[in-house]
Amino acid sequence: MNPIHLFAMALVAVTCSPVPAAAQAVTGTTQPPPVPVSELEQRVAALEAELARQTLIASNARQSLDALRAEVKLKDELLVLGRERNAELYAIAMEIAKKHVRSDDWEPFFQGERVKMENLRQSYEDRLRAARVYESTLPPSVQKQMDAELGTAPTEAPKTPAADQN
Repeated sequence: MNPIHLFAMALVAVTCSPVPAAAQAVTGTTQPPPVPVSELEQRVAALEAELARQTLIASNARQSLDALRAEVKLKDELLVLGRERNAELYAIAMEIAKKHVRSDDWEPFFQGERVKMENLRQSYEDRLRAARVYESTLPPSVQKQMDAELGTAPTEAPKTPAADQN
């Protein structure tokens, strides 16, 4: 035989034969021992349980986020309502300032018009109370929904607390 043929046959024999343990230790290509199927099934079950737990955590986080977004939306509505009502209050106050409606101003001059002036003052007070935002004031969307569910006419303002009547 040709030396090249001998070399090729030796090469085929070496590459096709199983590698002895000593050679594996030298090359560092050790195969891990086979893992029993029951242990693999336990690992899969543990990973599935962890996945279910993480999915539940993510779902709860999404629900909390949605609830917070809804709360922020309602608070934003209250802020807008507060700004609108404050503009109304300012307009009313400017109207009062322009008309100089003060009780000490009208007593000597308008004795015959006293009832008319008291009614005017009361209407200003009513408008101010209607425009005020209280802690119990509901956001407009919630108020509309409640009115629709109860079948009542939309309310202008909530009943004022007794302490705010003065």
